[in-house]
Amino acid sequence: MKLTKPLSLIIAIVAMTSVAKAQDVNACRPKAEHILTAAQNHTPDGIDELLAPDFHLSNIKQPVAAKVLKQIISQMPPMTGWDLTGSVPDSTGLKMCYTITRPDSSTSEATFLFNDDNLVIEADLLKADISLRRVTPTAKAEYEESVIHIPLHRHGGLPIVTVTIDGQPCNMFFDTGAPGIILNSKYFEHNIDGEVMGTGGRGAVGTGAVCGVHHVKSMDMNGLAVHETDIMTSDLSNLETVGITVHGILGQSFYKDFDVLFDFKGGEIVLLRPDTTNQWLMNEGYRCQTVKGVKKSHLLTFDCQVGSIPVTLAFDSGAQTNLLGDDWLRQYPSLVKGIKKSQLTGYGEGQASVKKGKTALTLGNRCFKKLWTTFSDISHLKESKGIDGLFGCEVLAKHKLLISYKREELKLVD
Repeated sequence: MKLTKPLSLIIAIVAMTSVAKAQDVNACRPKAEHILTAAQNHTPDGIDELLAPDFHLSNIKQPVAAKVLKQIISQMPPMTGWDLTGSVPDSTGLKMCYTITRPDSSTSEATFLFNDDNLVIEADLLKADISLRRVTPTAKAEYEESVIHIPLHRHGGLPIVTVTIDGQPCNMFFDTGAPGIILNSKYFEHNIDGEVMGTGGRGAVGTGAVCGVHHVKSMDMNGLAVHETDIMTSDLSNLETVGITVHGILGQSFYKDFDVLFDFKGGEIVLLRPDTTNQWLMNEGYRCQTVKGVKKSHLLTFDCQVGSIPVTLAFDSGAQTNLLGDDWLRQYPSLVKGIKKSQLTGYGEGQASVKKGKTALTLGNRCFKKLWTTFSDISHLKESKGIDGLFGCEVLAKHKLLISYKREELKLVD
């Protein structure tokens, strides 16, 4: 009888241990899938609280490791989903393995290692060779004025702005379709010890390769500035078909805290602090129609019509023409005029033979006629973002337009 109590206690301890291990998986899985969701959406929000104090990537330690992980998340190629394929406890922690599925049905592996506190010690998303010995955290853009006017030049129909990087004027695509900033490795050397090699983000055509990281001492666009920051580089030579030197892509991370007014005819972009926008528009005597949108990943999407057909399109100032799927053209050929063959050039080494023609686009209560529209395989956009295509420079050339990421809306400005 004296053995009963100790034996019961042993059984209870074993049972509690078993439950604890099951609870580890249950506690860790949402954290791993939070990181995967962040990578799918290119938005690394809420990552820091998931990471252990000793989180590392290869030989990169905190606080730099978290910064590099966020850069990788912002550059991940499209993902349609993932499956947990195994969870294995060992002496170093709990290892969770996932299979990631791509829009083209290819797969890749991602692994996470958790400590006893259910925090991430390691995360391997790209299966890339990562080795950095010196990196500083990405800086937040600083500004003093609530309204910033930026001169705009158009080349090949695309918006180019001048950004001063370490004292040198640089031509940058103002591209709301890009989640972050990318420098052209043709002009910016990899100047941080070690490498960050892997697959970058995917555009309408092609996938870019991350070449390395360039440390920038100062970067200024008419008063909007960052200092002592690290920016990934990629070969952007393919974008120089517009006839000028292209030093990089200026994505949303640089100006996401502002409302952005595009005035192609006036030759400028105006950045407005969101709490001052309505008063500024009133002072300028503008009348506006507001169209509500929905944010999907880093893109703002809107319910539109092409001809009489409802579509969901994302706004992308880097879209030289509007963009729809080639299956849309096969289904509604009568709504497209002047169809001809063309070439579509994009991020990385992407280039595709496509067709283009002119369509009518209804946005809000405005109908824009005879807009050049390119038709290509954009199944990765449909599957990863749930959109039918893009609209951008064709509309901007005809109308002032203000985008507010904070309020998830655009304004057609008269």
